[in-house]
Amino acid sequence: MKPFYYLKYFYFIARNWNIRLAAFTVYHEIRGEKIYHLDTTEIDDLKGERIESSNLSHASIYQGTNYYLIEKAFEYLQTQKANQQLLDFGSGKGRIIIVAAHYGFKSITGVDFSQSLCREAGNNIEKIKPLFPATNFKIVCSDAVNYSIESDTNVFFFFNPFDEVVMLQVVRKILTSLKKNARKVYIVYVNPLHKEIFLSAGFEEEYSLKKMEYLEFVILSKEPEDLVD
Repeated sequence: MKPFYYLKYFYFIARNWNIRLAAFTVYHEIRGEKIYHLDTTEIDDLKGERIESSNLSHASIYQGTNYYLIEKAFEYLQTQKANQQLLDFGSGKGRIIIVAAHYGFKSITGVDFSQSLCREAGNNIEKIKPLFPATNFKIVCSDAVNYSIESDTNVFFFFNPFDEVVMLQVVRKILTSLKKNARKVYIVYVNPLHKEIFLSAGFEEEYSLKKMEYLEFVILSKEPEDLVD
C-alpha cells in the first residue's frame, strides 16, 4: 500500500503547491524511509483518537518532517559539536528520534500527547535500538506544557507542532531550565511560523535553510551569558 500512498501524497502536494515540490518531497520520503528503515510517512489528523488535553485545539496534525531538512539541520549541529541531548516536541512516530541517533546524539527524548503515536514511536525505536546500544531513548506521552525539561538538554526540535499559545508556554519552560543550568542551547524550528517568540525571548538566529520557497528551517541559539539578568 505504500506506493499507492506515495502517489496520493504526490498528487496532494502537486495540487496544493506545485509538481516540482511534490517530486522533491516524495523522493526524499522514499529515500529517507528506506535508509532509516522507517514507516512514518502517512499524515494523521488524530481525529480518530481521544486525547485528553486542553491544548488539543492548539495542536497541528501529525506529518513527518522532510528528511532533507532533518539531515541538513543535524549536519550543521554536528559541525558545532552540539549533537548531544535532544528533545523533540511533537515527536509523532519517532522520525526525528531515529535520525538523531544516526547523527550521534546520545540522549534523545520525544514528547507527544497522542498515545497511538507514542506507541508507534516506541515500536520504531525498539527496531533500531541494537544499532545504538550507547544511546538513551525515551518517549514521554504528555502535553508539552506539562513536561519538565531536563537540565542537560541542549537541542530542542520543533516541526511547527502547535500554535503560538502553546509555543509561548514551552519557550518559558526552556528559559526556566536555562536559569537552573546555564548552557548554550539550540532550537531547530522547521516551518518557523512563530519564530518571533524565540527572538523576543533573546534567542538569535544562527543558521537557516530554505528550499523551493516552502521547505524551511531555522536554527536559533542562546548563549549562557545571554541569561544574565
